[in-house]
Amino acid sequence: MSKVKITVTIEEELIKSLARWSKMAKESKSSLVEKAIRAWYQSILQKELIEGYQAMNKENLSVAESHLKASSEILR
Repeated sequence: MSKVKITVTIEEELIKSLARWSKMAKESKSSLVEKAIRAWYQSILQKELIEGYQAMNKENLSVAESHLKASSEILR
C-alpha cells in the first residue's frame, strides 16, 4: 500500500512522548502513529460490530417470541 505524507498539528507533549516511544520501540514516529490510527479504527469497527450483533439479538428475540406466541395459539 502506498504511503502519503500529511501535516497535522498535535500538542507538544504528545510529540515529545511520541519521540520517546519511537526511540524505545526503535520504530519511526510515522510507524507508531499509523499503528495508533489502525488500533483506533479497529476499536471503532469492533464497537459497531458489537452494537450490530446486539441489535440483531434483540430483533431475533422479538421474532422468536412472536413465533412462539403464534405457535402456542395454534396448538390451543
